[in-house]
Amino acid sequence: MANISAYLSKAALDWFCIGATPTRPATFAVGLSLGSPTSVSGSEITTASGYARQTATMAAAGTPTSSGTATNNNAMTFGPFSGAASISGISVWDTVLTLNSGNLLLNGLLATARTVGIGDSLVIASGALTVSLA
Repeated sequence: MANISAYLSKAALDWFCIGATPTRPATFAVGLSLGSPTSVSGSEITTASGYARQTATMAAAGTPTSSGTATNNNAMTFGPFSGAASISGISVWDTVLTLNSGNLLLNGLLATARTVGIGDSLVIASGALTVSLA
């Protein structure tokens, strides 16, 4: 996952340039995208399909000389789905609330798009979601 949202870009610049002091989110949630998420849109699946964002906990980032990445500490299970969907991306939000609420932080495409059917679940295993700013 390599794309920073417009919201997080501003917050990072404010923090770095001491222009403002952004508030750190209390929680992070991962969402699934039907299309290609962008810096301003998560392109999330509708909640009517049995979908809901999942809470994520992240490990501390590795040092830049080792990996410069952070990974999720917990497995996240989406579903079971009540309708078929083609999932191509992932988005990270600052809230677990409903569809397209809160602030989009990060987004990216799955290495391999997935298609889920009625009754299917999609699991992101612990350590499978990698965040890098490189």
